[in-house]
Amino acid sequence: MVPPELLALAARQHGVVSKDQARAAGVSDRQLQRRVAAGTLEQPAPRVFVVGGAPPTWHRELMVGVLSVPGALVSHRTAAALRNLDGYWRDRVEVITEHGGWRRRDIVVHQSKDLVAADIDEVDGIPCTSLVRTLVDLPAVSHEFRAGQALDHACRRDRSILSQVRDRHLEVARRGRNGTVALRAMLERRSPGGPPLGSGFEAKMLHLIACSGLPDPVCQFEVRDGGFVAFLDLAWPELRIGIECDSLAHHFGEHAHQWDRTRRRRLKALGWDVYEFTYEDVTQRGLMVITELRQARDRAARRSA
Repeated sequence: MVPPELLALAARQHGVVSKDQARAAGVSDRQLQRRVAAGTLEQPAPRVFVVGGAPPTWHRELMVGVLSVPGALVSHRTAAALRNLDGYWRDRVEVITEHGGWRRRDIVVHQSKDLVAADIDEVDGIPCTSLVRTLVDLPAVSHEFRAGQALDHACRRDRSILSQVRDRHLEVARRGRNGTVALRAMLERRSPGGPPLGSGFEAKMLHLIACSGLPDPVCQFEVRDGGFVAFLDLAWPELRIGIECDSLAHHFGEHAHQWDRTRRRRLKALGWDVYEFTYEDVTQRGLMVITELRQARDRAARRSA
């Protein structure tokens, strides 16, 4: 039988315990091996055990990874996926530790000497890097666009995150640190006091507009008329031109469809011309998008003149 206190600990850790934890509960190494032979415990890694019958979930894999590397935290892309940030999926186990020399074929292990208490957190019972530390680390292992998706997603949840990431970046930035240049560029493109980008899709649209030479639009512009409030993804307010990045991820379902139609009618009545573009328009038909926006600006300028 597995001791009740060890079972209770395993229940809090997705069915996983370490050899050190078992020893602390009074279970000797020999007893552990007997339980492995009897099938009441499984041993997926040299110093890690899983209670027999525990479901093979992704969270269990993460806990095995954390306990198999001393002092480890789930980090980087895995920590982003654990927090359900845009652009990251549950497809790997990635951890960080202060101690070097650890290698696991099935786990990506990073070493860091600048972890502090504020960098340590827990999600679903799994030790992991904090949200801010995760966002600081992502540019070292991800394309800048994908890391930016996660940053924008986090900022939509909490607008104070941007300044926190900026502060932590300044604390750990140094020559030779992977991702330092990319993160600095990401932060420079995001005004400290401005609204965050609504999605990675909008980031692509902004990049397309910048490359065309058109003036930079305002992000998440608020249109208010009495009790009516609408936020345009991008806008040139002086010309009353709005741009909507039309994504099914953000406009799905009958209620959302009806709201979009009512919203468009109200914006038109207020004198706004709103242009909607799909992801395919922006990534595959960029010339068409820019041509249409140039023409819209020209028409609006003639009207105002």
